[in-house]
Amino acid sequence: MLERIKKLRGSLYGRFIASKKPDPPASSSRASQMISKITSRADGKLKFEVAPHKGLLKLPSPDEAMRKGVIYPLIGPYSYAYIKWDPREHALTYKIIEPRLSLREKAILEKLQEGLVQVIKVSLSDVRNEEKLLEFLEENIAMLLKHYEFSTGAHELIKIMYYIYRNFIGVNEIEPLLHDPYIEDIGCDGMGVPVYVVHQKYGSIKTSIIYHDTDTLRNFVTKLAERCDRYISYAEPLLDGALPDGTRVQASLASDVTTRGPTFSIRKFRDTPFNPVDMISLGTASAEMLAYLWFIVENGVNILITGGVATGKTSFLNTLSMFIPDEAKIVSIEDTRELSLPHENWIPGVARTSFGSSGVGEVTMFELLRESFRQNPDYLVVGEIRGKEAYVMFQAMASGHPAISTMHAGSIDDVIRRLQTKPINLSPGLLDALDIVVVMVHAREKGKSARRVKELVEIENIDPDTGKARSAKTFVWLPSQDTFEYRGNSWVLSKLSTEKGIPMNTILKDIARRKKLLNWMADSNITKLDEVVKYVRLYRRDPEMTDRIVSRQVYSEA
Repeated sequence: MLERIKKLRGSLYGRFIASKKPDPPASSSRASQMISKITSRADGKLKFEVAPHKGLLKLPSPDEAMRKGVIYPLIGPYSYAYIKWDPREHALTYKIIEPRLSLREKAILEKLQEGLVQVIKVSLSDVRNEEKLLEFLEENIAMLLKHYEFSTGAHELIKIMYYIYRNFIGVNEIEPLLHDPYIEDIGCDGMGVPVYVVHQKYGSIKTSIIYHDTDTLRNFVTKLAERCDRYISYAEPLLDGALPDGTRVQASLASDVTTRGPTFSIRKFRDTPFNPVDMISLGTASAEMLAYLWFIVENGVNILITGGVATGKTSFLNTLSMFIPDEAKIVSIEDTRELSLPHENWIPGVARTSFGSSGVGEVTMFELLRESFRQNPDYLVVGEIRGKEAYVMFQAMASGHPAISTMHAGSIDDVIRRLQTKPINLSPGLLDALDIVVVMVHAREKGKSARRVKELVEIENIDPDTGKARSAKTFVWLPSQDTFEYRGNSWVLSKLSTEKGIPMNTILKDIARRKKLLNWMADSNITKLDEVVKYVRLYRRDPEMTDRIVSRQVYSEA
């Protein structure tokens, strides 16, 4: 995704526009107006450029969006998001504004696309550098334009080039949505049904994209499978994979499996993961809670993050993993790559599906986790436990390998029940290795996309006879005030104090320092990942220096 926002320059246009007549007046759409500005300053040689994103914009509230509408760039300056109130639907709708093509331009684009499919002999996914890929396409387009003897002006050619870029480098109609930093999920439920998106600011919104042709939708799902380096067919109609940037894709192909026709669901992958300062800014956790978690992660406590679907478990797991000391060796195990850690000494393991129905070539999370013992990790990070891999992870905990993972469960009782029943079936003795359960919740009453740590529960022990946990809530979220309350009397901190010989007052002072640093970064708007990681690592090396920086006694760079 990051490569897509770089300026993409091409030499194609200089070859064709010098001798052409001026283009007719452009349409009045925003995209056409921006393209006209590009062509007006071309000076005889046009450059295809994708304007880089300038970061997240401050979008108006849902009420204001209902009154005035919202427009912001996606693939600038060619496509835009237009969110407005639809009185017929009584809801906000999401429309993609793109350059309008005339009948002649559509015919040229269709002919060029047919020609490209015939002349390109390699898979475009094999070309990793996007700028080189664009140059490769331009060379073939130049040849095809000459072969078909098409006469195109500057404005026509740049519009056509946008659609070539969108359809060959990108993923067709959905590509502008993948460039929207506010979209979390994209879903198509079948034929004749609008594609829906989950917007961070405005929630679930209906888009202007509708698939009316079965073959078009089926071909698109097949293209998604190819981009995920997976295989999908009528015999194997389900797809579960990830795009090269980590964006998760689930799709179905056969209409007898999903009766409305082929479907797809795309969960966006953030280029830059959420860091601790982001979690404070979003209200997901408090600085005090994160300081506490920072201390216990650094000291090798076993943590399980639980919650329902889309409650932010993996994002919070990634955030907590940033607290692992930078010199520690980390092994992560996932079924689909989502974690992104700033550590160098990190082995990211990803499960692999089989190459066919025979099961040949399959590598499961259980196998990866079992083999991870031979890599002698200091920390294990498991994307999600569902089955027998949980037994291996808890064995690792019991043998002294700190582990952090996620699980679908809504409360501490649900966690203990799921871990002791099929298909996991852990004994109470193994469960004793678990120290902390973090319960996440999707707090829609606090915003369309608000996630909160509902409670942070410490597990003292598991009764071997009843299998019930003796636990205490250390932090709880108060929905009425949208604040977090520390209940005190931490059993985990007392355990660390005893095992490591650190006085409790020293531990509490250390956590207070960390809280002060996190609050300072949040107040100073230090949100870039590399800067946050720099201060986290500096604190580990020299807490006194960070105290002086936070106290404004030292202004030099850390």
